[in-house]
Amino acid sequence: MPTFEARVALATTAEKLFDYIVHPAHLAGIMPPETPLEVIESPERLELGSQLVVDLDGFGPTQRLTYEVTAFEEPVSFTETMISGPLGAWVHQRRIIPGEELVELVEEVNFEPPSGLAGLLLTAPRIEASLTSGFAHRHRRLRELLEAK
Repeated sequence: MPTFEARVALATTAEKLFDYIVHPAHLAGIMPPETPLEVIESPERLELGSQLVVDLDGFGPTQRLTYEVTAFEEPVSFTETMISGPLGAWVHQRRIIPGEELVELVEEVNFEPPSGLAGLLLTAPRIEASLTSGFAHRHRRLRELLEAK
């Protein structure tokens, strides 16, 4: 299964960062404009066992995805696992590593491209390229939003 990793160091606290990223209402504000995301169903705040349903654009027709929070350790990590969606598999782990002045957010995504005809178009290299640009945008937005406070 291909693995993608992105890191960003932020001038905030682990608690503030964790609290920000476990609120699904904040997702739309950090997503790249070329892959808009709409939260369809979610709790106000994620916790172990929470499910999150989103519509994602940017890869042809709008895709509906459902994730479940399968690991949760506040304020240092949580993992979302796709339980319904176009890919063969998707597991997104976020880890927060506190430092003296900065905290580091490490995001690791393990995924499988879709099978069948869709897999011929949405290959692992194409997914990785999209993740690279998408997470760069998300991390810039997190810096703008959290370091300004």
